[in-house]
Amino acid sequence: MQRVNLGNTGEQVSALCLGSMWMGTATDKAVSWSLLDRFRQAGGNFIDTANCYAWWAGPQFNGDESENVVGEWMQARGAREEVFLATKVGARPRHPQRLWDRDGNADWERAPSEFEYLSPAAIRSAIEGSLRRLHTETIDLYYVHIDDRSTPQEETLYALDCLVQEGKARYVACSNLRTWRLERARGISVARGWAPFVAIQQEYSYFRPRPGADFGVDLHADDELLDYLRANPEVALVAYSPLLKGIYDDPEKRERFYNWHWFNTADNLARLETLSVMARQLGVSNNQLVLAWLLHHPRPQVIPILGASSLAQMEHNLEALSIRLDPGQMETLDRAG
Repeated sequence: MQRVNLGNTGEQVSALCLGSMWMGTATDKAVSWSLLDRFRQAGGNFIDTANCYAWWAGPQFNGDESENVVGEWMQARGAREEVFLATKVGARPRHPQRLWDRDGNADWERAPSEFEYLSPAAIRSAIEGSLRRLHTETIDLYYVHIDDRSTPQEETLYALDCLVQEGKARYVACSNLRTWRLERARGISVARGWAPFVAIQQEYSYFRPRPGADFGVDLHADDELLDYLRANPEVALVAYSPLLKGIYDDPEKRERFYNWHWFNTADNLARLETLSVMARQLGVSNNQLVLAWLLHHPRPQVIPILGASSLAQMEHNLEALSIRLDPGQMETLDRAG
């Protein structure tokens, strides 16, 4: 697998990042390890987790599960030095058992009231837990998972810089931040000589959400963020949910997708038609072509997070690495809609 630059850090990470959100919950340990093994075998080294994955998989879970699985796998395989390891702080519920209704459904409306957020004390406590679960002494890329408007950014950023100075984190990054909050945070850090955000993790895919789409604490990369990143290549774009739960090939999945109402537009239906025609011409699936489009994205460069629940799905997605798109094909895909 090709390696790409992570912003201007000098770090080389795999062109695809492996997401581990469901590992240890919906995806059991044995399958999770097989996915981690296959990704490593394919040349992947960038692995993404979080200290809250995935409490919402069931009332019996609390958010330790993904980090535990990744940490145990790295320890058992002796793979820590090969892995560029990312995890996150901010969205872990303090009392996840309070976030279930009588029917056994996660209550996402109440979830933000239980988040740990980004105070210095919360950050300090969170990284110690992540280091323990991941069986490591340092996190390569430590994200703030969500925004926290109640804690002054200076306090959060100073706490993150302390972790870098102590060697508990090598680089810091953010996820689900508005562009103005990203710019303000970087301005504060640069002015004070603190470790700045070197990456932003945002939802990004071929479909474009309708104007005014509200995803709650999650944010989809918009034109303003893309413009900012084109002008600031020192900040990398790591794209989560690049396949939007795999909806590009399956009409039934599109209809079941909980956010489809934000994407069900004439613009995206036209983009889907263009995508489907080209996929048939190339002999690939729509999902594979979306990943290829993201991998060929020149400005800003995009590192998609690959999700898989089975080896077959992993193999299917990895085949996107072999798709070659020329400038004309990229222009056709870009201009659709």
